[in-house]
Order: sequence, then structure tokens, then C-alpha cells
Amino acid sequence: MKYLKSTLLTLLVISVFSCSKDDDNPNPGNQSPDSFNLITVPDGATDVDLNPTFSWEPAIDPDGDAVSYDVYLDTENPPTTVLASDLSDITYTLQDNLNAGETYYWAVMAKDGNQGETLSNVASFVTLDQPAPIILSCDSFQRNNADAITLLGNRNSDVDYIIDCVTSVELDLEIEPGVVIEFADGAGMKIRDDGSLNAVGSQNDPIILSATTKIRGAWKGILSSSESVKNQFEYVNIEYAGDGGLTSNSEPASLILASEAYFRLNNVSIKNGLNNGIAATASNYNVEINNSIITGCDIPIFTNVNTAENISGGSFTGNTTDVIRLVSGSGANVMDASTTWKELGVPYRMASDLVINNGAKFTIEPGVIIEFEDTKGIEIDKLFDEGSAIIAVGTEAKPITFTGVTKVSGAWSTISVRRTTSVQNKIDNVLIEYAGGAGAGGAIEMWVDPVLSVTNTTFKDIDACALYNRYGPTNPNLTEGDNTLVNVSGGYMCHD
Repeated sequence: MKYLKSTLLTLLVISVFSCSKDDDNPNPGNQSPDSFNLITVPDGATDVDLNPTFSWEPAIDPDGDAVSYDVYLDTENPPTTVLASDLSDITYTLQDNLNAGETYYWAVMAKDGNQGETLSNVASFVTLDQPAPIILSCDSFQRNNADAITLLGNRNSDVDYIIDCVTSVELDLEIEPGVVIEFADGAGMKIRDDGSLNAVGSQNDPIILSATTKIRGAWKGILSSSESVKNQFEYVNIEYAGDGGLTSNSEPASLILASEAYFRLNNVSIKNGLNNGIAATASNYNVEINNSIITGCDIPIFTNVNTAENISGGSFTGNTTDVIRLVSGSGANVMDASTTWKELGVPYRMASDLVINNGAKFTIEPGVIIEFEDTKGIEIDKLFDEGSAIIAVGTEAKPITFTGVTKVSGAWSTISVRRTTSVQNKIDNVLIEYAGGAGAGGAIEMWVDPVLSVTNTTFKDIDACALYNRYGPTNPNLTEGDNTLVNVSGGYMCHD
């Protein structure tokens, strides 16, 4: 068995099991319930299911009192652990799996609510032995297979299934709570355009996708190119994946999402993976990542700037590099819709220039840190005034930080606010450090008199000016004040 939940309370002393009906009723005017027998699981039963249903005869109370029942279950005789109490029914189904191949003892106490109690007989039974894992064929989830599998059920084994190849999912596949799948070295899974994977576990019975060899990158991971709304991971643990080789169009990861993929990830754990935990660097995703934990990987998440907004809660520490790495640029990965980046406890890291256009409002919450790889920066409305805006408003206690991955002056480029006339452009309670490289005139560049407010901002270790105005000595649309300079080589305000 995978695990036995120890949520039961030991409330009964052994001496109570020496009699079947109370001889010393503390309420002499009350008669205890009549004797009754256990039905299922019967005494001496073998090969009993790991989550059996218990049943017993009703106990008749001579006084007509309502009778309730306590169920006891233990690996020792007499059983003293309360499995369930104050039941009105005469059946009870175990919610958590028992151990495989083990002897158990059970009994029921009938109570009349007036201190009258009667104990049943004690029955023993032996659970079935743990089944061997099923090795799934490579075409198990393919439509052209007459015996294709659409449901992987919980077989109550330490390992339910083994996949020893890169299998393709070409149909709607569902995985039940508690299922454990191990992937052989170099194995993996591809969810095709016409397939889907719905794996919904629970907090007590997560679905586990692991490796036969417990080392980072033992198996390739999962690649999904499916747009089906059925694609969902909830309470799923993915471990020892990320070897790569599933596609040449993405960096390797434990979970790779191809362009236009749909996926919902809630309470997912990705641990001890090689390379990225999640890679989703293509475009046009419909993806949400909520309350998930990624640890023991190289980088937790590598995605595009538009998907970053859909990451909420969770933990992304304990990796080689604890960042949310992001890509932007031309085409579909431009930030062309209003987006908010939340504080996630780790920095966002730009692997390319962050391009903002089409009237998108880029809102950054207090406390967020954005790192730029060498020579990268931000461009807002590069060619035309489209009303795009950067809204970076921190607080004194939680400033927003723009910094470089390399901690030297001029490591990254600039925040280039070009042709936008949006009155929402605002930078307040912000730290900008290590900017001014790659030919930038300033840590913040203004082209063609954009509307911009810069206040309560610290410029630190800048290899250029703090503010730089192109195409004119001044920007009449600039509001600035209460800014601080620390080691700024070009001074406060410059122009070409």
C-alpha cells in the first residue's frame, strides 16, 4: 500500500473488549442495545480490497433509543483505534487505503446515547497482496489501437504503471487520484493535438509521475501540443524528468507546452528535474499555473511575457537559479495586451528585450524584481504611438527593482519609452541599477516627447545618464522629482 493515513484516535482501552454487552451499566434504569454481529468484512476473510466497505447488523435497543455506532480497526487484537464514530448507518467505507498483505482486526460498538453500550464480536481479515505494476505498451493511448486505454485507475500499488518508451496520447486520457506511474530511463509522453490528459488527484492522494531511476533527468518529461480544455493537472507530482529530446522547438523541461496549448496546473509539484521545470516559450497559450511548487530544477519556469501574468502563488525556490525566465521579442511574444506581474518571491528574468505595444498596459506590483540578461531592456511603442504604458508603482517598504543579472554598471540596456502618449506611464518608488549599456543614453530613454512620470526613484551604478531625451533638449511631457543618483556616470538629465 502507498500509505495509511494515521488520522484515527485511540480512545478505547483494551479492557472494554472483554465483554460483549455491558454488565455494569452506569445508568441502571437504561438497557443497553442488544447483541449484534458483523457482516462484512467477515472473520477470516482473505484478499480483501485495500479500501473495503464494513457492514454489520443493526443493534436493537430495548428502550427504543436511537443507536449510533463506533467502528474500530487495528493491526492488533483487540482493536483500539477509532476508525469512525457516531455513525447512524450500518455501513462504512474506508476512505484511505490499507496496507497490502496485512492482517487487520475490526469491531463495532453500539451506543444508545444513555451510557448503554454493546460491543460486537471482533473479526480479522487479511488484505490482498500488492499487485505488480502494469507495463503499458507504446500504443496504449493511440486511437488506432482497438484496446486503447482512456482511464488509468488506482491499483493501490506502490507503482501502478510503468511506461518504457515515449508514448503518444491521441485520445482523452484520465488518471485517477493516487495513481503512481514510473517512466523508464529515456521514456516520456507526448500529448498530441487530438488528445488530452486530465490528471486530478487530491491532497491526500496525489498522482505521482516519477522515474524508475531516481536521478534528475532520468526520463524526458511531458510535451503537450493539445488545445483541449480537458488538459489539467491538479495535485500531481512530477519528479526526476527534464532530460530533453521531446522536441527541437523548446528548451528541455519536465513539462513542455507547445504553441497554443491549453493547460491548467493547480497544486502541482515539480521536483528534481533537469533543466527547466516548465517551458512554454512559444505563443498564444491558454495556461494558468496556480499554487504550484517547483524545486530542485535548474530554472523553475521559462515562458513568454504574456503567460507570466497567469502564474499565482506557489514556491519557486531551491533550484539552481530561482527566477521566472521570460522571452519576448517580435511577433506573437510581444506584450500586446495589458498584463500584471505579481510578486512571486523570486525575480522575473528577461532573456530578450521586453517589447510593449498595441496599447498594452504593463503593471508591476510592489516588491517585484525584474532582472535583465546582458544588453537587454524594455521598449515601449517603438515605432508608433499606440498608447502603451509602463505602470511601475512601488512603495517605500516594497520598491520595484530593475536590475541586471550581471552586477556591473551598464550590464543591461535601458527602459526606452518612445512614442507613447499614455498618461498612465509612471515610475515611482523604483530602484534602477546596472543599466545604461549597449549604447543607451540613459537608464530611462525618452523618444519623441513621450508622456512619463518618474518620481521617488533611485538610479544606481548607471553607465550613462539617469534620464536621456532624444530629439530635443527637454521633454515637455516629463514629470520628475525626488529622485536619487548613486554612481551615475552621465549625470541626471541628458539629451542628444
